[in-house]
Amino acid sequence: MKFFDGFKHVIVLIAAITFLLIVMFITIRQVKRLPLSYTIQVLGNDGERIMLTDLRLDFRRYEVAESYARFYRDMYSQQRYNFRVIGLREGVAV
Repeated sequence: MKFFDGFKHVIVLIAAITFLLIVMFITIRQVKRLPLSYTIQVLGNDGERIMLTDLRLDFRRYEVAESYARFYRDMYSQQRYNFRVIGLREGVAV
């Protein structure tokens, strides 16, 4: 009977390790799909792209890009520009 109790523990341990390996595999696959950098795209009222000088537009982290986009939205609220954060897969922002 003790043999079967030990066998149950081994099966539970193998199932837990398998579950952790599957979770790690899925997490690594999702991380590889994330953009390498982010940029802020400025759009005018008619939807065409606009280049505003002296604005930082390239970022490595999404949170920072979104924060700057909100700041620019508040700063240029009178002109009614749209600031959109876009992820880039190939180029890395400096």
